[in-house]
Amino acid sequence: MAGGITETGEPYSPFVGLVYMFNLIVGTGALTMPKAFAAAGWVVSVSLITFLAFMSFMTTTFVIEAMAAANAQLRWKRREQEEVNDSDSSSDYSDDEVIIRGRSEPVETRPILSVQRAANIDHFDIVERVEMGQMASMFFNKVGVNMFYICIIVYLYGDLAIYAAAVPVSLMEVACGNHSCSAGSVKYNDTESCWGPVRRKDAYRVFLAIFTLLLGPFTFFNAQKTKYLQILTSLMRWIV
Repeated sequence: MAGGITETGEPYSPFVGLVYMFNLIVGTGALTMPKAFAAAGWVVSVSLITFLAFMSFMTTTFVIEAMAAANAQLRWKRREQEEVNDSDSSSDYSDDEVIIRGRSEPVETRPILSVQRAANIDHFDIVERVEMGQMASMFFNKVGVNMFYICIIVYLYGDLAIYAAAVPVSLMEVACGNHSCSAGSVKYNDTESCWGPVRRKDAYRVFLAIFTLLLGPFTFFNAQKTKYLQILTSLMRWIV
């Protein structure tokens, strides 16, 4: 889980990054914010939104700093490995010869500008995509890595629980004939009939089972090339 599951040399384009950020920030909660503002009032709502925005900014800077440190560490490790390989491959040659592109050439032919240009590289520049699990394994000990995955599991479980409750309930409301825009103010009994002998709570269980069977297998997949899926999700959310 920590590393080796993605090609880390391919960064996102600005457009794809914007789509990912939009899907992360804007969810179904955006549709309920007007109701929350109306119930809590302008002062409390604006204060909480400002506080949450500040905390989101802080955590974003923490992640960016960790990504920069991870890029620097990977770059230094790669450079050390290249130096080891160069020292091993040049040990069979004399002091006045070096290996350049697979052939033996005198030291005078080595390009000086390339060495100077390499010295100006910012090792903390984010040019490689490093996943959070890989960063956790790089900077944390075993206890920290386990705590990281526990936090991710709890977060994803809560997120999935919300969808597992909202999606089947919405499908049940539509399937049972409740198409009214004021459905939230209409109270129904779960034992009321939906389709003949099928009760409303039975219809909910049917849709919950379908939802679990359709999305459950995705937990065992290694879905990473999700650019077009993210664009489709962003488009559907804009339509909603």
